[in-house]
Amino acid sequence: MSESDYFGFELVFKTVEGSIQAKSDVLIAVIHWYLIKNSFRNVGLGDDKTLSESDEKSELLPEGWNNNPHSYAMRYVNNGQLYILHGIDSEGTMIINLLQVKTLNVSNTTFQIEDTVKALKGSMTTLVPEAATVLDRVRKELLVPVFESNKKDGETQTKKEPEKNDRVDVRPSNPLLVGPRFGPVAIGSDPLGVGNVGRGDLDPFGRGGGMIFEPPGGFNPLANLRRPGPSGIVPGARFDPFGPTVGTNPRVFRNPDPDPDHMPPPGYDDMFM
Repeated sequence: MSESDYFGFELVFKTVEGSIQAKSDVLIAVIHWYLIKNSFRNVGLGDDKTLSESDEKSELLPEGWNNNPHSYAMRYVNNGQLYILHGIDSEGTMIINLLQVKTLNVSNTTFQIEDTVKALKGSMTTLVPEAATVLDRVRKELLVPVFESNKKDGETQTKKEPEKNDRVDVRPSNPLLVGPRFGPVAIGSDPLGVGNVGRGDLDPFGRGGGMIFEPPGGFNPLANLRRPGPSGIVPGARFDPFGPTVGTNPRVFRNPDPDPDHMPPPGYDDMFM
């Protein structure tokens, strides 16, 4: 990267150059400038997680930003969202965290201060000779993880996957677009099918017959195609039992023996008739 790639840093650094006390200050000033370059604006010191309209947005480091030796906490806003930057100098290692307050997504990176910062005054490349590498790490390790997490969270909330026990009805609303629906009935739910009486009159393709019960074992449209039966049966039509029934249970059919009231055959003589 050339000096032109660090446009704006000199102006930002000049405003705080007189208050620079340590190399850790220089590193924080460089990161601050990179945040400003990427549309962040500073809204003060500390780690207050509330954002109000009265918070003044600035491209400059806030007054007192390096009053606490080797410890930094500043608030930034980007696209209406609040971020908190923390920096701690721990025995020569600068540990930096960036927190997105709304989602609580956090990223971090570390730098060896003596290896990173070589001067307290001068241009970007004088202060941080490997500025291109340092800024690339800030982008990849500090900014990208937070923004990628925000994107994934938004997609998850927008597109909710059905839960394991959710009931999803994928049948078309028009019953004419689907064939007859046959399937097992839960044991003990309604073994005689009483609850389904009359449904066939309302939904010709639904489970259950009309006002007359189906034959024992349920109606099987394929069975009528494999075995002989009374003529005129249309697969899928409502089943009407043939012959009289016994008692009051319409599902129990009488043995189709000749009825005693039938007329005798010609020439038949029975003394008891």
